[in-house]
Amino acid sequence: MDLLFGRRQVLHEVTGARVVVTGVAVRTAGRPDVKSGEVDADAEVLGVPLVARVAGVSDDPDFPDDRKGSLASAVFGELGAPPIGARMGIFLGTGLSSLTPHEVEVDLYPWLRDGRFDRDAIVRDLDPTRPAPRRHVPERVTHVLGARMGAVSLETSFSACAAAAQSIASAARAVGRGEVDCAYAGGHDSMLHPLGYLSFAVLGALSPTRGRPFHRGRDGFMIGEGAAMLRLEREDDARARGAPVLATFLGAGSSIDAHNVTAPHPEGRGAALAMRRALRDAGLTAADVDYVNAHGTGTQVGDIAESLAIAAVLGQVPTGSFKGAFGHCIAAAGAVELAWCILGMAEGTTYGTVGCEELDPAIRCTVLVDSLSRPPNVVLSNSFGFGGQNCALIVARG
Repeated sequence: MDLLFGRRQVLHEVTGARVVVTGVAVRTAGRPDVKSGEVDADAEVLGVPLVARVAGVSDDPDFPDDRKGSLASAVFGELGAPPIGARMGIFLGTGLSSLTPHEVEVDLYPWLRDGRFDRDAIVRDLDPTRPAPRRHVPERVTHVLGARMGAVSLETSFSACAAAAQSIASAARAVGRGEVDCAYAGGHDSMLHPLGYLSFAVLGALSPTRGRPFHRGRDGFMIGEGAAMLRLEREDDARARGAPVLATFLGAGSSIDAHNVTAPHPEGRGAALAMRRALRDAGLTAADVDYVNAHGTGTQVGDIAESLAIAAVLGQVPTGSFKGAFGHCIAAAGAVELAWCILGMAEGTTYGTVGCEELDPAIRCTVLVDSLSRPPNVVLSNSFGFGGQNCALIVARG
């Protein structure tokens, strides 16, 4: 590992100190090596019988009727207080607002006139002091949690399914450059509501059975929800106070391929560019990567495109996807999946791919179907979102 870190010396002169992970909190519908999912009546009406709902999450008073906010608050509380005297930042990725029937009635119906929105009335009535606009702004949760801890820096990413990963990358750079001493970074999302189901059902992205990444007969993903946060600090600070170092952040790369609003480039060009940039940022070569956490949604086009990109950039490195276990957590995916990768390294495990029972021969990367009882030293984690937004993160064990 010293050789790996030695390659980053030039990069450190640009981005600052080495950044480590000293805390991980994650909430998903289950563990990454066990299938989870439940019947939801609203989803079943649309031909989507299974969703992955997180159990045991209480409503937060600051986020009434908001699963995203309550999930974020839960993992935020699990991380606990930052180091005494540390300048703290909060960097979160999130998705579209959760909409309950009550919110639709309160926030939209009053401005309907003969089946159409009264634009003048909306402009006149929806000022910043009213509940509706505050309820639906993406950065609301970041601001509330920041106020609880007196954070000096706040940032919210809204880049679809790459949002949480990009928030973690941004936080690591801020810590490394000394802009903050400690960052709580990650993401939160829940689209387990009728509008969320309908959005993906119309696109044909949801499986009528369950998600099966890289499987020959895959037919879409199982929609999930979740939240995760990492506590990031400079290594010297963490070692000085005796904090446990769970992982070291090595690098990140982003790209936008702009091929299609909802589909990746068929050869995975944007994905490949993000991975190459992450390797360059980390000062590593393809041979240094031991495991790839694929975005691996279980869609026909997406899995093939990503497999081509992984093979082109990294060769035949073991690759897995969590989404067959606890669903696609949308904007939170990059955070919850990286969190499980880090926990797996700490537990001495490399997770496989739940749901991949018969590998599609068109897949070009090496898919790890079953978990392995040995941890990888270096993990690359992919997150790709609508609009061609791609992000790859690289971390090392311990």
